[in-house]
Amino acid sequence: MSQNESTSAEFTKLSLKSLGLRPGMALQTRRMVEGAPKNESQYFSAIEGKGVMIGPLGADSKDTGLTSGEVCIVRGFTGQYEFSFLSKVLQTFDQPFIYALLAYPEFVEARLVRQSLRTKTSWPTKIKIPKDGTIAGAPEIDVTMVDLSTAGTMIKANSALGAVGDAMLVYISATMENNPISIALEARVCHCNMAPNKDGFFIGMSFKNLSQQDKLALNFMTQTPVTQ
Repeated sequence: MSQNESTSAEFTKLSLKSLGLRPGMALQTRRMVEGAPKNESQYFSAIEGKGVMIGPLGADSKDTGLTSGEVCIVRGFTGQYEFSFLSKVLQTFDQPFIYALLAYPEFVEARLVRQSLRTKTSWPTKIKIPKDGTIAGAPEIDVTMVDLSTAGTMIKANSALGAVGDAMLVYISATMENNPISIALEARVCHCNMAPNKDGFFIGMSFKNLSQQDKLALNFMTQTPVTQ
């Protein structure tokens, strides 16, 4: 992805609301007692200033792993921010489903990891590689887009295709709200690495010279379910 999506080493205090948590987002919880295990959990909802509802991750889980009256630490990743906060477990419930109600935190400790939210995808996509500064006559190359953000994309290809800094044209076609959309975006290679199983290469690219229409389309694609 884009080299502009650099990580920040500093944690800052933010409001929980500003993180934009979505129902079903994975969390990790642990009671603040010696030897307490970490529990894989998920976010359900929150009422600002009142409480936060979380539950176990997985339909087979029998409890939240939390105890009423104790303090717990909650950790998570939104796709942009790593975050954590301490909270008191107000109550646990078995009905109508298993969940715990936590006290709404005054703030969360958050670290910006990516400037843009990445959306995982698995879309057949085509690219063209300009030759001698022109795209005319360049063949289309079939690749698979594996993630997308408003700043760039990651593709998987059969070969390395190019070196860091090389220019490419990425064609993205999708259907949003029953309307077809197709955009062609200028991009430059940020990194290229062989896949762990050596069946191809993962190529991260940053978008360049985006039009306002391109930005709107990308914003919609990364926040709204779309289909090929």
